[in-house]
This record gives sequence, C-alpha cells and structure tokens, in this order.
Amino acid sequence: MKIVVKPEVGWRKVVFQIDDETFEKIKKIAEKHGFRLDEALKIILLGEFLNENTNMDVKKLREEVRKLEEKLYEIEGKWSPLKFASYGIAMDNQNLAIQLSGLVAENKRLRKMLGKKEKDYREIEKLIHCYLQFEKRERSK
Repeated sequence: MKIVVKPEVGWRKVVFQIDDETFEKIKKIAEKHGFRLDEALKIILLGEFLNENTNMDVKKLREEVRKLEEKLYEIEGKWSPLKFASYGIAMDNQNLAIQLSGLVAENKRLRKMLGKKEKDYREIEKLIHCYLQFEKRERSK
C-alpha cells in the first residue's frame, strides 16, 4: 500500500510504502478503537500511540467523557440565564450612568448660573466612565 503525506502548507510530499498485511492490521486496530484510518496513520507516524500494556480501558474512558459532557451541558444550562441576567443588569447600569451624567451636567450648569461654588465630580465621573466602558483619556491642558 502506498501512502502519500502532504503538508498543510507547501508543495512537498512524502511517500511511504506499507505492505498490505501491515495495512490491514492498522485498519483493524483503527476500527476496533474507533479511529478513522487517517487518524490512526497519523498517530503511528508521529509516535503518539499508547502501548497495549497500559491499564487504560477505552470503554471506561469513553463513559467518563460522556458523564463529563453531561455535566458540562448541565452547567452550561445554568450559566446561560445568568449571562442573560448580567447583560440586562449591565444595560441598566449603562442607562443609569447616562442619566447620572446628564444630572451632573445640569447641576454644574445650574451652579454656574446661580453663582455658587463648583463641586468636585471626579469620583462620579470615574464611575460613569467605568459603566460606559470608556478608556480614561488625558485631557489637553
């Protein structure tokens, strides 16, 4: 059996010659363990295979993976509503920050009109910038 390996990028290729008996053994082992033939050949060529004497039970590992996937879907089901709720809260915070920004501007204008002393709104402006997710920009002096 002739096997041609091509790189993902480039034009070079490598050709291997495997006798039919060995190829059939590889094919049977791949089917036995649930691998596609090209995956099995890649594992063999890269040397990423496990020896038979390792005490790993493939069925047991697949069952464990299935249980972990079920747990993942369960957790994902709980997480989705939380994500949606947090998005709603973030939008509410953004709306409140916009309203607060308007109130601060109005307060500044009224104080100036009435001739009252200006107040320091830097802390409030920092919060507004935080909720509106603006980057802190240095003002030109």
